[in-house]
Parts: sequence; C-alpha cells; structure tokens
Amino acid sequence: MNPVLPQEAVEFAGTARRAFESLGGVDVARRAEADPDSREDVAKLLADLGVDELDPLADPEQAAAAAALCEAAGRVALPYPVGGVVLRSAAGLPVAAVPAAPVRVDHGDLFDMWLACGPAGETMPARAVGAPLGTRLGPFVTDLEPVGGAAEDVLDPASGQALLAWWLTLSAWTILGGLDRAVELATAHAQDRIQFGQPLTAFQTVRFQLADAAIAVAGLRELALFTLWRLHAAPDHAWPDVVALRSHALDVARPVLRATQQLHGASGLCDEVDICVLVRHLQPALRLPAGAEDTARELAAAIATDGFDGLFPHGATAGDRTSA
Repeated sequence: MNPVLPQEAVEFAGTARRAFESLGGVDVARRAEADPDSREDVAKLLADLGVDELDPLADPEQAAAAAALCEAAGRVALPYPVGGVVLRSAAGLPVAAVPAAPVRVDHGDLFDMWLACGPAGETMPARAVGAPLGTRLGPFVTDLEPVGGAAEDVLDPASGQALLAWWLTLSAWTILGGLDRAVELATAHAQDRIQFGQPLTAFQTVRFQLADAAIAVAGLRELALFTLWRLHAAPDHAWPDVVALRSHALDVARPVLRATQQLHGASGLCDEVDICVLVRHLQPALRLPAGAEDTARELAAAIATDGFDGLFPHGATAGDRTSA
C-alpha cells in the first residue's frame, strides 16, 4: 500500500479546492439553503472539472482522484452529492447508498432518477418524492420511492455490492475532508482568540484537544488510504475493510466535531461561522445510510463471514510476533 495519493490525484484535488473556494467555499452551502437552485452552479463547476470522465472502479489512479475530489468537497460542505455522481451507473443514474426504510438520500431532489443501493447491495431505480425534508440536520435530505424491479444496468448482485462499497468509501473521504477542515478552523480560532490576556492555544487543555483531534483525523486518513488501495488490490475481500472505515469515520467524527465546535465557544453555533455550517452539512453523511450502532453490527457480521486483515497483524500473541 502506498501511504500517499498519487501526484496526479493530489494536483487534481488542488485544482478542485481552488475551484470550490473561487465559487465561495462554505458560502456555497449557505447560499444553497437560501436558494436551492444555486446548486446548479456546483453542477456546472464539477462538469468543468471533468467529473463525468472519472471512473473510480476502472483503476487505482482514477479511484484516488475521486477520493481526493470527495475530500475537497467535504472541506467546504459542498452542497452536492459528489460521490454519487462519480459512481453513476452505466445508464447515467447517480448512485446512493440508502437505508431499507425510509429510502432517503442527501440532495435527492437534484435528479429525476437515482440508482439506490440497499443494505445488502440490492439495487433499484428510485425517484424523489416531494421536496427535501428541510430539517436542521439535513436541509436537502429527500425521500426516494423505488419504481420497481432491479436496475437494468446493474443486474449482477456483485456489482451492486461493489457500488455500495465504493459509495461508503467515497462518503468516508467526504467526512475526512470535513473533519480535517474543522480542525483547521478550530486551530485558527484558538490562535486568534484572546482569553485572559493570551491566545487560547496558550492553555494546555486546548492544545491537548487540538492535538487529539488532529491525530484522530490523521489516523482516519491512513485507514481511508488503505481501504482505497484494498478495493482494487483485493476487491473480493474488501467489504470488512469498507465497513471498518465507515465505522471508524463515525467514531472519529463525533469527538472531533464536538471538540472543534466547542472550541469556538458560543459562536460555534452561529450560522455566520463556518464550523457551524460544516457540522450541519456533514450530518447526512454521518447518518445515512446507517448510524454508528447499525454500522458496528454490520462490521461484526462482515468479520464473522469474511474475516478481517486490516492494516496491522493481529490475533497472535506477543511471543508469536516476536518469534516471527
């Protein structure tokens, strides 16, 4: 496993980040809540970036570029289902991993039809039902209605399982981008905020909180890179790794978002502050298609069925490892 993304993917991510910032950064999400039609600007920008030409299932280089794009999108809470669009079906339908019931997806209103992947990898064409729910923790979460039968272009159950695995992986990269940016925002605020005559970073407790958050995000990045490699190196055995990545992303997100928002003080709850918008727009990725408890159960089932290799050797005693 190469512990870094290919240079081409890094350069593509840099281009995407600059493009997202030129569009307004987190302000794009703010504008979208006030004017949902403004998301069309995001669609045009993604087309200009060549997203339609990406196929992460084709080769590791394109997979790395797709992951880097999703990370860049997560950093600015980009109001668009980037991972689903990158994973479009052969018929051009955006892909979404959905719970068994109710069938929901973020930004479901943007497309007439979706290719929905259920918990077992089953696929079905589905259409949006009504307007987005408009809840505080999911402004654009939309109900989908299956239109009957399996998707004609994804008849092989293994293909549906592969799409589900890739969707979960790219979603984890989006979460990673959001968490990484949250740590940056909290660090900058703590350096600028003067309390009792000195910056917040002068206090040991604050430094510990920032260090813990940064280390947690760095660890998530390592696991995300491993899973990305695993999906191409051993696709038939990668499902436990994918679920482990999803589970770890949820476990890391909770304390990191809590700490970084709290370090902003009361302003961390104000929509005028980027951390608040970032936390809110990450919620659908953290809650759909399943939360931490259901994901942990799925991970246990996957390990029981397929085993689990993971990043490091495990299951042996210290003596066994020493003798080896």
